[in-house]
Amino acid sequence: MTQPRIILSGLGPQLGGLQWESDTILRIGRQNNLEIVLNYASINRRHAEVEATPRGWLVRETGNLNGTFLNGQPVDQVGAELQLNDVIQCGSLSLQVTVLEKGETAAPAPKEDPNCIRTSGAFMRVQASAQRTWEQAVERAAEPDDQRLRQGKHFLTLLRAGHHLAHMASLNDLLKAILDDTVKVLEAQRGSIVLADDLTGELSLRAVSAPRLSTRPGRCFSKTLAQRCFTHGESLLCRDVKTDVELESACSVAHGAMSSIICAVLRSPRRRLGVLHLDRGPLQDPFTQDDLDLADAIAANVAVGIESAQLVEQQRELFLQTVTALARAVEARDQYTGSHTHRVTAYSLLLAQELRLSSQDIHHIQVGTPLHDIGKIAILDSILRKPGKLTPEEFEYMKQHTVKGAAILESIPGLAPVIPIVRNHHERWDGRGYPDRLSGENINRLARVVAVADAFDAMTSDRPYRPPMPTDKAFLELEEKSGSHFDPECARAFIRIRCRVQAMLAEETPVPAFLGPLSPGVLYQEAMAVLHAGRGVLTSVLS
Repeated sequence: MTQPRIILSGLGPQLGGLQWESDTILRIGRQNNLEIVLNYASINRRHAEVEATPRGWLVRETGNLNGTFLNGQPVDQVGAELQLNDVIQCGSLSLQVTVLEKGETAAPAPKEDPNCIRTSGAFMRVQASAQRTWEQAVERAAEPDDQRLRQGKHFLTLLRAGHHLAHMASLNDLLKAILDDTVKVLEAQRGSIVLADDLTGELSLRAVSAPRLSTRPGRCFSKTLAQRCFTHGESLLCRDVKTDVELESACSVAHGAMSSIICAVLRSPRRRLGVLHLDRGPLQDPFTQDDLDLADAIAANVAVGIESAQLVEQQRELFLQTVTALARAVEARDQYTGSHTHRVTAYSLLLAQELRLSSQDIHHIQVGTPLHDIGKIAILDSILRKPGKLTPEEFEYMKQHTVKGAAILESIPGLAPVIPIVRNHHERWDGRGYPDRLSGENINRLARVVAVADAFDAMTSDRPYRPPMPTDKAFLELEEKSGSHFDPECARAFIRIRCRVQAMLAEETPVPAFLGPLSPGVLYQEAMAVLHAGRGVLTSVLS
């Protein structure tokens, strides 16, 4: 009997050159435990699967929202049989069947006890089985008997805190997730995390959770008790604020309806980071010593992860400053673009927030948009700085900046998530853009966001061969070209934020003085030096 075998090869700029092989199953999605992990916005957590069956190799969708297609036809959960050279489309990504071997089906095995598993020719009886997600597994582990109910909740909270440290994309997301779990298990009416400034030591609010309050959280924490806790490095329990004259008279306690407070020191082996602040209201039982012990354990457990996330956040900020400086150096070669990169980045971030993109996608826009024209460092001055409209031949040459820019970033693996922004921000929804003539959702979503922002700024900016277009007319142009030039969803969202865009234009700071011409060769070397200098932190910064 021969084994079945299949090889799927990626198509397009995102997946080109990648292959996946199996003799049983290939599951496709964004989950890290799948055989084909595709971290793209149009891909669901469990999107589709390709499986060897007695009928042959089948592709089926697994309840996703963005569709699975075989040669352009939708695939359902029953599945469709695959043939050599078939093209499977998942969301905006495509894969092709480049090797297909069905194998020979073995004779049907005799019926066996379903509770037995054959292993090495013997049978092992299975008394029970479980197939649970991480969430389900830890919740099941924390389902103790009645005598250990509280210890089980504590155990679950600590497990979840560890999970958050490994999976949150940003420091703000991490703090909020930790706080939500802690407030829930300790039955607090409100929780806050305050962190100390590295330079001044001053405590500032970074996260709040108040699921039990129907109104706004109001005064979120007691500065008096938090400062006392942080200064002395000692976690504190105040069962009843009325026993402390200084606390009872504090505005935060009086206006925040706090009657019982816990402050736990967030500390790593190296330093104190801040305070975990929890409170209960007058209608709740006061906190106990057990509650303080759990809060203190959580604070100690998560502090190292928070410290690491702070370092990554600082690295991100440093890298963003480097990217911005690099973008300005590129922009300095074109005296007519002004602060184009700055404005396009600002518009793109506003649009990303309106579209409610993930914090990771927003970060990729924050890094990738300043670099969207980096390929212009390889364009000749005679073309880039020409004081007039380009000829068709010159325009074809100028188009190469998208490919050249992507090639620069491809030398650094950590920048892979932002390459589609650089390469594809001039694609059109109808497929008539460049350089790859992609259309619709085959265009990377972040590139579609930047395309709208870039076009709006180009229309409203001064050029030597035309005056700037009035903003009213530019918005009308976006509306008219929605569905042809631009992603309709992105165009509609940009029109919705019209007031914020116009306010940003009205408050724009003066453009830095033109720095004068620099040779493409020198700029290219500087660009590569700057990017490679940050290579050591890029993986953590963009992960």
